Amino acid sequence: MHSEDRAGTGAGAGPGRADDGAVSGSDERWAGDGLQRADPGAPQMWSPADSPAPGSPHLVIDDRYELREPIGSGGMGEVWKAHDRRLRRFVAVKGLLDRNAMTAGTQAAAMRRARREAEAIAKIEHPNVVTVHDQVETDNQVWIVMKLLEARSVAHLLRAEGLFTVPRASGIALQILRGLRAVHAASVVHRDVKPGNVLVRDDGVAVLVDFGIATFEGAEQVTRSGSVIGTPPYLAPELFTPGSPGPTPASDLWALGITLYEMVEGRVPFGGGEVWEVQENIRRAPDPVLRYAGPLGPVIQGLLITDPRERLDAATADAMLREVLGDPLTPHTGAAGPTSPAAHPPTTASEPASGPAPGPEPLGPTAPPEQQAHPGPGPGRRKWPWLKAATATLCVALLATAGWLVAKGDDPGGSTGTGPGSNDTASGGQGGGEPERWKDTHPTLEIGVKDDQPGLSKYDEKTETYAGYDIDLAYAIAERMGYDRDEVSFTTVASDLRSTALKTKQVDLVIASYSITDDRKTATPGGYSVDFAGPYYEASRGFLVREKSSKYTINDSSDLRRLKVEVCTARESTYEKELPKRGFTLTDSQPNTYQDCLDKLLDVTSDVYAVASDDIILAGYEKANPGKVRRLENIQGAEGYGVAMRPKTPLLKGEVCAALRDVLAGKVWEDMYRKNLSGLMGKKNPPGRPDLTECKGY
Repeated sequence: MHSEDRAGTGAGAGPGRADDGAVSGSDERWAGDGLQRADPGAPQMWSPADSPAPGSPHLVIDDRYELREPIGSGGMGEVWKAHDRRLRRFVAVKGLLDRNAMTAGTQAAAMRRARREAEAIAKIEHPNVVTVHDQVETDNQVWIVMKLLEARSVAHLLRAEGLFTVPRASGIALQILRGLRAVHAASVVHRDVKPGNVLVRDDGVAVLVDFGIATFEGAEQVTRSGSVIGTPPYLAPELFTPGSPGPTPASDLWALGITLYEMVEGRVPFGGGEVWEVQENIRRAPDPVLRYAGPLGPVIQGLLITDPRERLDAATADAMLREVLGDPLTPHTGAAGPTSPAAHPPTTASEPASGPAPGPEPLGPTAPPEQQAHPGPGPGRRKWPWLKAATATLCVALLATAGWLVAKGDDPGGSTGTGPGSNDTASGGQGGGEPERWKDTHPTLEIGVKDDQPGLSKYDEKTETYAGYDIDLAYAIAERMGYDRDEVSFTTVASDLRSTALKTKQVDLVIASYSITDDRKTATPGGYSVDFAGPYYEASRGFLVREKSSKYTINDSSDLRRLKVEVCTARESTYEKELPKRGFTLTDSQPNTYQDCLDKLLDVTSDVYAVASDDIILAGYEKANPGKVRRLENIQGAEGYGVAMRPKTPLLKGEVCAALRDVLAGKVWEDMYRKNLSGLMGKKNPPGRPDLTECKGY
């Protein structure tokens, strides 16, 4: 990383900006949600002796791995983004030794132990375990070099969405479990299984990461400051019993059970900020209430048996999870399915006025509430006697849980476009001959939007609402489809997850500066195609650069080409393919959102000096950061924004196209522009109305 924009310095290793919850640059490519985010203005909890001081040249380990920026820091050390000079790729590097727990007398033994652990971890080869490329030893540290992942952690997704559907949680849990089985087969115990240490890639593959505190099965119990190392809500109770052998595979399975509970219930089962609080809650109420787990109830209960000798073993848990997924031959990877988009809380208008938290609704008669809360046996249960009963309960739950059926695509309302009463056909009708409407089978209109584009679509953390041109357009379309404002729900979708959100039926529509292109209509990344109505707005292409830069003098876009300035853009955007064709240089990897690119542009220690996007998006960023960034003149080409939906949904497309025609034909479109965009673009009146080319025939 260069730092030419830091006055008076030639190179430096200042920490990169990493906002909690953002999936960009240095944030969640390595999991570590238990680590503190690296922040330029915040002191680090651990400053390794091997780490370069700010303003000094980057530390190079083994004449090969150049430490560029810390991804996160915590009590157990730092994870660094590093550049592998030999293979010319970026990797994640982590030190295994806790320097706070080392003394001069214990350093030699600690080094020997860390060396053995690194060797064992490096031998693990499994698609659901982070790939370890190398191990390196310096004077007083043992480093493991791992693959740098571009993915979201389960913790990040839970913060955004609250909880997962049963199939999605089951698929992720099955992959974590299989990763753990590979880890345990190598005689290694992970010791910190939790949502923050599980990454979910865009293709749905879950990867177990962060072996910074791993240990050998049966090794001595390592403590720090008199307490067991780990994250309190995920620590197994046997770790605190007299004569405990320390971490074992069974304690990892307990942590998996806590993680699985959190995925489907939206919270940890045993709360508490300190270890003693968590353990006391386990002792008092060892059987947490299950509200939304459905067929996962027996699996969770089996993993959370307090006696490790009776706890569900890995092989049995694997079989039960496959049973929940309805596929006894579920492959080791991809079981989780595509990742769902991160979601903000609903807008104020779409929040229910009262009532319990939403959960799966039964298709038919179900057991009484008390039986639903505890689908398995209570205290005093034994592992093998209850397994058959648990399997029977699981089968009943599979038939009784509507949320399960809908998530698997068997929506009895016909949203798949097959079977009687399908709402994905244009010719269907209600029994009384009334024209069929999308609302008849979709009482809430789910719309995917952006949350980081001022003027277009911006999420307000204080009011928990969205605002902008796209949001007003969404409400206008919904109103013409028969929806009230409180019947519209918004979900945040990143650029590279828009098609996935439609494919997995997380949303009905996407109104998120989604450019209409032929490749997106035929085969989008991941093999998905989408259909469009529109365009409803046409934007020009442009660049945003730093207002002041000591490295480059940039007057127009030709300077970007001539100087080979690194340009950042959103992954799977049209710019990712278009700019290289025009001679521009892209950064090594593109983040999920334009906001992530902006964050890098504002970080004077980064190599990003320009952001490519639509002029309307860049205008919003420029206004929000006066004196820091400026726009260049637009380049050739335009982006026509469309309302996206799943293919073969003619009923929905017909209603959206009719709504768009009405909006564009009247004064509503002009009013929305003046309200949201005229101040950004410096033009009182909107550009010419686009032709609805994607609505021909509807």
